[in-house]
Amino acid sequence: MSTEIFGVRDLLESLVRLEQNGYNFYSEASKKFDDLEIREFFKFLAEEELGHEQLYKGLAEEVGSNVSNTSRSSYDEEYNEYLKSLVENSFDFNLDENLTDVKAVYKFALGLEKDTIIFIGEIRNLLPDFKKDIFERVEKEERNHIKLINDWYRKYIEK
Repeated sequence: MSTEIFGVRDLLESLVRLEQNGYNFYSEASKKFDDLEIREFFKFLAEEELGHEQLYKGLAEEVGSNVSNTSRSSYDEEYNEYLKSLVENSFDFNLDENLTDVKAVYKFALGLEKDTIIFIGEIRNLLPDFKKDIFERVEKEERNHIKLINDWYRKYIEK
């Protein structure tokens, strides 16, 4: 039985790592395509990830100093194990392997965005009033990224 408690700060720190992975992934993806419009699309996504990384770093620091441990331990062991699994299994990242074909790029990009939305949802579940407006905005941006990625795939890959 695990005694380690996972909470909002752990999720925010995981979001930082997801965004770092996203930045690296999108930056590398932008170099793999000859089409200027596709390259610019991936550069845009990379910059978005960089901005979110900085945001989550600041929020993680704020949570560390303002959220008490009692609020972190207010959920049961099963939920704690779920959070632990979520954190541990969201970082299967092999840049070379994921950039070998466009379908892999597409699937990985969608996975990054979906994982981020899941993490945001869990933070909102644990602390529903913590920076609610920020998380609503970022979640909307992540959903938009999924739409943009799907649009890119339909336009350039499924032609």
